[in-house]
Amino acid sequence: MDMDTALAPVDREESLAGKVYRRLRAALMSGRLAPGQRLVHRMLAQELGVSPTPVREALLRLVSEGALDLDARGIAWVPRLAPDRYAEIMDLRTELEGRAAARAAGLVTAEEVAELRAIHARLIEGRRIGDAQTVLTENERFHFRIIAIARMPVLQRVVESLWVQAGPTINLLFDPPQPTSLQGHPHAALLDALEAHDAEGARAAIVRDLREHGALLAELLKANRSGPPADAGTLG
Repeated sequence: MDMDTALAPVDREESLAGKVYRRLRAALMSGRLAPGQRLVHRMLAQELGVSPTPVREALLRLVSEGALDLDARGIAWVPRLAPDRYAEIMDLRTELEGRAAARAAGLVTAEEVAELRAIHARLIEGRRIGDAQTVLTENERFHFRIIAIARMPVLQRVVESLWVQAGPTINLLFDPPQPTSLQGHPHAALLDALEAHDAEGARAAIVRDLREHGALLAELLKANRSGPPADAGTLG
């Protein structure tokens, strides 16, 4: 490849498509888009303040990655995961995030533990008052902060791809709201293990966290949640 061609600047539409892609990907990861939600590119373009072309390109890229599906009319929508696919994703998350937690236990500083405790406190407060968006946001922030502390960028990219696929499913915990206890959250045990630099304790705590929530969501996925996709709401 000619060097001049390889380093040629991208045009505005390509750059904009990348920005839209990252925005949609983040919305999928955090659960701001729900299973069955239809993503009409013209509606999204209006919401995001861009032309339809970069939105269409971003949606097709997410379809190619398996994060979105297309209906019979070619409209992208957030898939409802089959229970076996969700189980596979959670098995991989458990293995990879468990490794990251164990490694983070050996690297974490007191300041980082304090930061994680603050994130967890906001998550618990969100659960207490029924603020689903806060719970989703702080839960994602908590998990990826641990991976960042572990300094495993390759693992982080793989885990991000799993969250893109499974993130919307967590909405099932809030529609309708599922009863959950505010006591004995696995994050608390994980924080204690990190503070003690206990690698196996940290791994065990995050495995418990993912398995408990994974089992609950697996049961919800098995329930009858069929029906046509719904139009996309706000991306937040």
